[in-house]
Amino acid sequence: MHFLKSLCTASLAAVATSTYAGNLNYGSPSLHHPFLGISIRKVASRSDGSSPWTPEQLNFTHGVASGDPYDDSVILWTRVAPTMDNDHSNVTVEGTAPMYAHDNDVFVKASKSPICVDWKIGRSASMDGQPMKSGTAYTSSDVDFTVKVEAKALKPFTIYYYQFNVCNSDVKSPVGRTRTLPESGTKVRRAIKLAVYSCANYPNVFASAFGFFNAYGNPERKDSVDYIVHLGDYIYEYGNGEYPVGGLGWGDSIGRVPEPNRSCHTLYDYRRRLAQYRSDPDLRASHQRFP
Repeated sequence: MHFLKSLCTASLAAVATSTYAGNLNYGSPSLHHPFLGISIRKVASRSDGSSPWTPEQLNFTHGVASGDPYDDSVILWTRVAPTMDNDHSNVTVEGTAPMYAHDNDVFVKASKSPICVDWKIGRSASMDGQPMKSGTAYTSSDVDFTVKVEAKALKPFTIYYYQFNVCNSDVKSPVGRTRTLPESGTKVRRAIKLAVYSCANYPNVFASAFGFFNAYGNPERKDSVDYIVHLGDYIYEYGNGEYPVGGLGWGDSIGRVPEPNRSCHTLYDYRRRLAQYRSDPDLRASHQRFP
């Protein structure tokens, strides 16, 4: 009996570990720096398999996005959590402070309870029929409840539609659209159109010349490009009015005061600022439609 119990426990642990491994956000962002990844073994071992939230309490807070397309694969991304806010590891920085407060009680409690997410990708915009690829991944507060998966074995230069849903529920994300790259060495019989962006400052600058993200929304509304390219400065780190050109960058007049309203220093700060950017409907629509 003890042997069977141990065997069942080991099997469940293996399944949990593989499901965490399906979420690429636990890995290091750099193959040359593997130590930057999060230990899936440790995350899985402290998990109790339950969730403090019902599916109806969960939301796809940042919409959906895709990126890094190849001719046979593409990355799919989302975030599923009760709120736009992340784990409560916020600290007020005076002098030096840890980037991440792992000893925070709320953080540890939340990390014991993973969220299970299913995903699928196919050719139908209505997501009907059998998907071409599908899978399941766990997420937790360790990675800000984000999910990043790779859909493989796709056809080149082809439009696909994808969607996430909370496991064993009807709580679904918006349907995203993406496109693979043309196959290397082949000729494309039409122009490939790109939308290229940089320097997206959320608050008001230069008497309302900046601050609204209409440039993200226009290609989406016209459906006029194939891919989008972000060159840099996707977010800015400044607090309200701290833009280093004559004290500009005030968001009060257009209701776009940066969150948190200070210069970003901690991991919490950056996650909160990114969450605010992803609340913009034009930016969300752009990510939802184009890789």
